[in-house]
Amino acid sequence: QLELPSEENDEHLMDAPVRLAVRGRRKKKKSLLKKLPDISPEELQVDLEQERMEREEEKRIREEAKPLTAAQIREILGEDVFDGASSTNWVRRSVRQPSRALLNSKPLKALVEGLKNNDPDMVVLKMKKYINDPNAPSVVLDAALDALEENTNCEALYIQNFNEGMRDKQVLHLLRILQSSTCKIWCLNIGENYNVETETWDKFTKGLRRTKVTHMYASEHTITTEMKDEIRETIRENRSKHDMHINPNNLDVIIQCTHCWWNPINAKA
Repeated sequence: QLELPSEENDEHLMDAPVRLAVRGRRKKKKSLLKKLPDISPEELQVDLEQERMEREEEKRIREEAKPLTAAQIREILGEDVFDGASSTNWVRRSVRQPSRALLNSKPLKALVEGLKNNDPDMVVLKMKKYINDPNAPSVVLDAALDALEENTNCEALYIQNFNEGMRDKQVLHLLRILQSSTCKIWCLNIGENYNVETETWDKFTKGLRRTKVTHMYASEHTITTEMKDEIRETIRENRSKHDMHINPNNLDVIIQCTHCWWNPINAKA
């Protein structure tokens, strides 16, 4: 028999959804966010400063990635001319400029100070002792030549194999120093400097007539045969200007003057 719902069952059915709804209500979850600790003004300032430093570091890294401009290259390397070179071919290695660091190096500072104060070690000066990088930029050679201009006790100068830094400007600067009345340099080695124009070597060759240089060496593949012959003739004639190259009292210097076309120790008594 089909049993019809009674009024009691009707009330039970009407209450059931209500009770189910109550049972199915989701409990509120506790917040996962923890209460931030109170930050003092001093700690907040430290955090802000740290963020600022991080932003500056990111900016510095971006700046270092940029290529050098032509003006920046000239500032770093002096007035050297790079024929056909584009600034886009140069990549910045350090915003601190490596040449500036070289100028502040202890060996170069010792060289400059020694030249200006006529230190005894400057009498026979081998630049490689103080500037041992053959790729040293012109700004480094300029610092050395500026100091040499104030020196009055150097007699032998070895300034060979500075292929990057020794350019036309530096060779002509050296010539002016050699022509100075206070300069005592009579022995010169200027070999292995290949980035000098033939016209500059020609000026140097003719300018030696007004110097005290009596013994010398220059690379044959940087000067012409005619220049070499003229230089050798000039330095032979210069030997009548002084006796520093043959004076027995100057023997300590003479025996150190080697690697010339003709070494002074081989001179006849």
